[in-house]
Amino acid sequence: MATCSDCTWFNRIGEEAGDYESGKGDCVSEHQDEKGNFWLSKPVFEGDGACPRFSKSR
Repeated sequence: MATCSDCTWFNRIGEEAGDYESGKGDCVSEHQDEKGNFWLSKPVFEGDGACPRFSKSR
């Protein structure tokens, strides 16, 4: 089973961050609408199951 830690969109949160927890990261994805590009993020953990936007990291 694929997990968030295997995804291109997963970005680990550094220890210096105020919301740091071991294994925590942000799922950051780029979207586009008629006004232009924008980014959305949501907190996830590296062991969470992959979502429909999963993209295997290289």
